[in-house]
Amino acid sequence: MQLHSPKSANRNTCRSGIIALVLVFLASTMGAQQVVQRGTFGHPGAVFDETEQWTTPLALAEDHDVVIYMPDTSTPQWLQRNYDRYLNKGTYILSLFTFYRTPAACRANHIAWGLGDAAHLNACIDIAYRVRRALIDPVSRSITLEVAAMVDQNGNIQPSTLQEDHVFRTWDQLDTDTQAALKKADDLISHQMKIYDARQQSLR
Repeated sequence: MQLHSPKSANRNTCRSGIIALVLVFLASTMGAQQVVQRGTFGHPGAVFDETEQWTTPLALAEDHDVVIYMPDTSTPQWLQRNYDRYLNKGTYILSLFTFYRTPAACRANHIAWGLGDAAHLNACIDIAYRVRRALIDPVSRSITLEVAAMVDQNGNIQPSTLQEDHVFRTWDQLDTDTQAALKKADDLISHQMKIYDARQQSLR
């Protein structure tokens, strides 16, 4: 379904996104920023998304070691933030939250980030989650990772694990769980964007 172009673009989208990114993730000197509220058996009960809203997370993919969640992307705040970008480029910004069922999955991610020293690997005992924020391009089936970090048992970002390098990957370069998560997320977001666009058109 072709979405209609809006009459006027939201000129504050980029600036707001940068501000939200700084407020949420860059918490090195002010202390750890909470981005997960712990729920039953450690699963995330609520997550803090890029629009600075707490929402109930949705499970996208899982295996023996991890469960990958995304925020509630049906909220007016999330849809408004991403609407213009989605119309013009077919892309959107999405946060993914990984719940670690086992320390082994955390250690594997640390090693992949080049943090394979004993201190970081041993710290996985106290790490429950990982958060990643990325620009998703479903048309080219690619992502550009903007920021990522480990999150402790209390849902707080661990500043020493913050990764800010922008990294481009095609979907087939990602692990199987992340590929499945992105596919399900895109199906859900595409559906919500069509509904949101229809509502926007009805107001014009």
